[in-house]
Amino acid sequence: MARNDEKITSNQLVAIMISLIIGIGILSLPREVTEEAGPDGWALIIIGGIVSTIVAFIITRLGDLFPGQSVVEYSKTLLTTPLGILYSLGFILYFLFFCAFEVRVFAEVLKQFLLDRTPTEVIAATFLLTSAYMVRQGVASMGRMAELLVPAIIIPYFLFLLPAVGQMKYDNLLPVLRTSPLKLLSGAAVVTTSYLGFELALLLQVYMKRPKDAGKAMLIAMPLIMVFYLAVVISTVSVLGIHEVKKIIWPSLAIFRLIKVPGAFLENIHGFIMSIWVVSIFMTLSGFYYGAVLTLSRMLKLKDHSLLVLPLAPVIYFFSLVPDNVAKVYDFLDMFSMYLGIPFGFIFPVGLYVLAKLRGIKPKEGKDVEKPAAKND
Repeated sequence: MARNDEKITSNQLVAIMISLIIGIGILSLPREVTEEAGPDGWALIIIGGIVSTIVAFIITRLGDLFPGQSVVEYSKTLLTTPLGILYSLGFILYFLFFCAFEVRVFAEVLKQFLLDRTPTEVIAATFLLTSAYMVRQGVASMGRMAELLVPAIIIPYFLFLLPAVGQMKYDNLLPVLRTSPLKLLSGAAVVTTSYLGFELALLLQVYMKRPKDAGKAMLIAMPLIMVFYLAVVISTVSVLGIHEVKKIIWPSLAIFRLIKVPGAFLENIHGFIMSIWVVSIFMTLSGFYYGAVLTLSRMLKLKDHSLLVLPLAPVIYFFSLVPDNVAKVYDFLDMFSMYLGIPFGFIFPVGLYVLAKLRGIKPKEGKDVEKPAAKND
């Protein structure tokens, strides 16, 4: 159970952001960018990464204006109490919906590749309860776990991509920049949803040992994620080809079925990559789950956030089983990414920052406004 004096470092925030954002989206990302811009899909990754980095930094600047408060508290100051409560409720729904889709996609992927005889409901429930245990431990435990897992996710992935260099056909990335600027911008709006997760800083910054370092942490984490996404997209498209990538639901997994490692001690690289992805998606689910729990606990001014972990689990589980099949899952995910992800991840935080600046709010004005609720991390 989390102690009320637990804090995270800037390095742990970097690790949390990387492990949180690189989750479900990485599986279908090559397909999504090629559908939007063909061989210029890599450009969408860069545009989306730059926009997301800027917004993530703005979020930390917003937190600097209200020391000791999270978005749950200062949204009431900026929007009035009723609108602030409505904003927080929307934030909770946003987190819960994404938790549900993460659970369902996880269950579908494992059922197809590893546990074909296990019911989807059993996989989903087991995964959700495992994540609930992590969420109950609090943000400090998540930070320590993320520090351990990020190298275990990133390093092996790149090591197993190295043999693919000899199998890459760079003609698959041509022609370069033939996509119209308008098409690139519209495509980038879709791809930016793959960077969602950084908005959790609206809640986590207050739990840092040095909250002022949050901006630097985001400026490190977001570009690293962009580089990782670029490597995945370029390697997948160059090996499989544009037309093949568009046909595959999870092309980022499919590429490892084609890679051959000379003298490898692992015969099933695909299975090893699956295990890496399981670790990544576990952190993604735990992050969004924690966001929902923490937002609600701060709204209710509870001293112990862990009281809400299990009551929210059935809600997530129910939503995860609503789509009939994996195609419907991605249809719902795309819809909620655009209509919930873009507003709560990009538009609303920037709007709050602009509103705060227009009101002339400075950091010293927020120091003693309200202290964070005890024992929420």
